[in-house]
This record gives sequence, structure tokens and C-alpha cells, in this order.
Amino acid sequence: MSRLPTYHVEPVPRSLMATFVAAHHYAVRVPPHCLLSLGCFAGGDLVGVASWGYGVRPRHTIQRLFPSLTTSDYYELNRLCMLDSEPRNGESHFLRLCREYIRQREPGRVVLFSWADGMRGKPGYVYQADNWLYGGFIRTEFYVTAANEVVHPRQVITRCGRRDRAFTRSMGLRRVRGRQFRYCHFLCGHGLRKRLLRESPFRWGQNYPKKDDCVWTFEGQTETRAAEVSRETREPPRFEGSGQFRDAAPLFDAHALP
Repeated sequence: MSRLPTYHVEPVPRSLMATFVAAHHYAVRVPPHCLLSLGCFAGGDLVGVASWGYGVRPRHTIQRLFPSLTTSDYYELNRLCMLDSEPRNGESHFLRLCREYIRQREPGRVVLFSWADGMRGKPGYVYQADNWLYGGFIRTEFYVTAANEVVHPRQVITRCGRRDRAFTRSMGLRRVRGRQFRYCHFLCGHGLRKRLLRESPFRWGQNYPKKDDCVWTFEGQTETRAAEVSRETREPPRFEGSGQFRDAAPLFDAHALP
């Protein structure tokens, strides 16, 4: 095992965290609901950042997992990013330091939640190494351009106002389906933890997914068939960043849309 540097965690400005993510994380952007930005420092050098807050549906998310909780009871990890030069187990150590920081300074937080991005071939090893509980997966999707640039379905709707199959195919977008793996870590006492596990509709445990549990289905046309076909694979696809869909300005002229 690589010898870890002596890390310490402290809050950083959101702007600094976002700049770090833009430079070092494949997602490039930080979600808007960031409530706590933590930096990981080795000495005086910033080597990692974490964005804690909520996803797009804060109350729905936590009450889908644990019906008796509300938004003030949890944080969702939106981004976790470290320099490639850090040891491979550095992210799990950083995650543990974040947990300790939140537990000490925000005792009202009951649980931490996150998704592992199986669409990017990540079954959640960083959470597994920190003993988070695994709660199953959902099936999700995005689109890719001919240049393998990732386009989120929300981006298609925001830019174009539609994402029906005929339209996305006319724009040269292929739909890719895959999995996202859910994880949580309790910050509360044993009694409350037991009650929350009983009320959750999901089975939480440490029967962790591995690389082979990352599965992708590509939908598109072949050279010999005009009809829609699907191809399933466990080989990690090559995805690029968000490319031409990265900027906030509209991509398509609304008057030119079919």
C-alpha cells in the first residue's frame, strides 16, 4: 500500500473548489446545490476538493432513502476530486477526513449519501474502502456524440426543448444506458441507524459491486440495418468530456430545429 501524505481538511471558497473541479474532474462542472466546500491539503498544497450539498431533488432524494428524514439531516457528495499525483487510496482517506469534519462540526447531520458513477466504470471502490453501505443501483442514461462526448439528457432538453428518438438521432446522438450505484454512511448513533435501516426500502450492506457489475447498452443503427439496435457490453467505453455542450450558451438555433 502506498504511503499516504499527512492530509488535513478545511473549508475552501466555492469558487476555488469549482476551479479545481473544472481542471481535474471529468464532469467539469459543480452542481448548484453546494452547501459545503472542503479542501484536502498536503502541507500547504491543495491536492483535492469535495463538494457537499444536494442533488436536483433534495427532499425527494432523502425521503426515498429514509422516509422519516428531511433535507437538514443529510449531505449528498456532489464531487470528490484529487490530483492524479496523489496515492490511489488518497481519495478514501480524504473521504474519511470529510466525514470526521462534518460529524464534529455539524452534529445534526444524520447520514451522508452518494452515487458511484457506473456509467464511467466506477463501481464505488472509494466508498468501499471507507466502509460505506451499498444500497443497490439504478439504471440511467446519457447520450454521446460521434466524437464520444457525453451529453446529459437534461442538456438536450435545455438546449433543444426536446429529446425524442427521431430528433436525437437526427442530431447524431446515441443513447447509452448503464448503472449508478448508491452508497451511504451513517453519522448517527446505533439506535437511530437501526431504525433508519428498517424503514428504508433498500437493502443496505457490504456486498459490494465490482467492475463486472458495470454494464452498458448502446442504442443506435448499424451500417446494414436502419432499425434501432442495442448492444450490451462490459468493456468500459471511451467517453470524452461534455465538449460542445459544456458552455451555457444555446447550441442550436431554435428556428433551425426540425
